[in-house]
Amino acid sequence: MPPGEFAIQFWREAGLIHPAFAKRAVASVTGNLARKKLGQLRESDLVKLDTALGLWFGL
Repeated sequence: MPPGEFAIQFWREAGLIHPAFAKRAVASVTGNLARKKLGQLRESDLVKLDTALGLWFGL
């Protein structure tokens, strides 16, 4: 995977039904497309996501 992209380690615990990955992409959706909250990422996956966002956006 390219730098900054990673597998969500605790995808089941986050309420996802399939393994998931953080990939560099920017997208927007309207409110009616976001149907429900699935769950919440664990701290270890949030740390990886924070690091990836910093890398992708130069933060």
